[in-house]
Amino acid sequence: MEPSLLRFEEEIGGIPTYLEAERFVVTALNAISAHIAILDEAGQILEVNAAWRQFAEINGFQDTAHGVGANYFDVCERATNPEAKVVADGLRDVLSSRQTEFYLEYPCHSPTERRWYVVRITRFDWYGHVRLIVAHQNITELKKVQIQLQESHARLEAIVNNVVDGIVTVDRSGGILSTNQAMTTIFGYTLEEFIGCNINMLVAEPYRHTDSDQVSGFTVKNMVGHEIEGRRKDGAVFPMYIAMSRMHMENQIIYTGVVQDITARKQLESEQLEKERLAIALEKEREMRQLKNRFISMMSHELKTPLASIRLASDFLKKYSDRATPEEKAESIQAIESQVQYLSEIVDDVTTLSKTEFIGEELNLETYDLETYLRDILEELEWVHHKTHRLVYKGVDRRVEAQFDRKLLRRAIVNLLSNAIKYSPEGGEVGVRLSVKDRAATIQITDCGIGIPPEDLPRLFEAFHRAENVGKLPGTGLGLAIARQSVELHGGTIAVKSKVGVGSTFTITLPLVIRQG
Repeated sequence: MEPSLLRFEEEIGGIPTYLEAERFVVTALNAISAHIAILDEAGQILEVNAAWRQFAEINGFQDTAHGVGANYFDVCERATNPEAKVVADGLRDVLSSRQTEFYLEYPCHSPTERRWYVVRITRFDWYGHVRLIVAHQNITELKKVQIQLQESHARLEAIVNNVVDGIVTVDRSGGILSTNQAMTTIFGYTLEEFIGCNINMLVAEPYRHTDSDQVSGFTVKNMVGHEIEGRRKDGAVFPMYIAMSRMHMENQIIYTGVVQDITARKQLESEQLEKERLAIALEKEREMRQLKNRFISMMSHELKTPLASIRLASDFLKKYSDRATPEEKAESIQAIESQVQYLSEIVDDVTTLSKTEFIGEELNLETYDLETYLRDILEELEWVHHKTHRLVYKGVDRRVEAQFDRKLLRRAIVNLLSNAIKYSPEGGEVGVRLSVKDRAATIQITDCGIGIPPEDLPRLFEAFHRAENVGKLPGTGLGLAIARQSVELHGGTIAVKSKVGVGSTFTITLPLVIRQG
């Protein structure tokens, strides 16, 4: 007797076992979520499982046998979907052993739901007869995830290929794994030409590395981003910015680099620097013109009065020397000498300013006692101005050694003292104070004069600049510029505090000589 599906002959002289076997196999098939049908070699459906029956009922299949006894080939012939013919052909291939297994993924959408299935057909022998297992598995959720991943990948690929920055991934040895479209624009290679090549080909010679450790070091170094030189396919070198990041993928380390062609930016920076350089040059030229104009104006004004006095005294001596008294002659000669001295001081100021600005290395530095130095200067000026002003000195009564050019520093201090006397009222006091603190000497010169307006303070030490409130008091505007240059050449500083109508205090700070041992 030919065995049918799930039926077994009774063992001779034994207990029947086919009922137990049938229950076991049916239970196993019914526990499977796939829709399963068992076919004979003619394609007739011999048995279906619970999932098959449930699917048939849900989809309005009226056959109470749920297809058992029907021919699967006929079912495929009646179906309208294009996959049915493919399944029928696959069924024949498995029956004829041209294929050991058939697999097909297909859509099975309802009016209210999008669904996808996969069908698998395999064969097995049953007591010398061919049997087929046809299994339909619902893969809708898996397919939805797959579609979402594909859409996400497509979006990501679209984004990556449309960004202006180049994106490249490399392995630990620098082998290029992938690039985006922008990389082809930047370097001139096709996408296919990149793959498998080394990142070395994208950088200029000084930045290339010969072994994997060096390449790994290159990628790590550029994780913070660096500007280096890139190299295009045609050999052209260009400035580029590259930043690398590291990630673990499939048990290996992958580096992703973002590349920017910064040629345009560098060009703009260069143009901006050139504009700034030209602006500085133009400003300097403008300042020089203003300086020249101030110098000419100052010289014209300051030379006119002494020259007129000299001419007047000279003409007097020429015309009236035979009739002038000795006192009149002496007064004329003294006037000439005084104005010549004033002109000499103007020339000295201009010469000193020129030297301090351009020939600072010619300082004649000596170690000298500031206490003695300041007392000597004050005594000289006091002898000249003792009738009009009181000069008061407060020192430290000990040696204060510093290194300085005695002639140049004298010019600075005398200029400050002369200004203090000139701008203070007759009978006013001018004070000089020396103090020592933190390896530096401080010289303060204080007057009770007209003071300096706040708006003049920022430009006070510029050559030829004079405060607005000096009126007709003579001056070249060089004294404070000389004082600043002289002090700064000695490594010191000069500062001023002033209040209009009260007076001014100029403070000079100079480094001291530190005795070793």
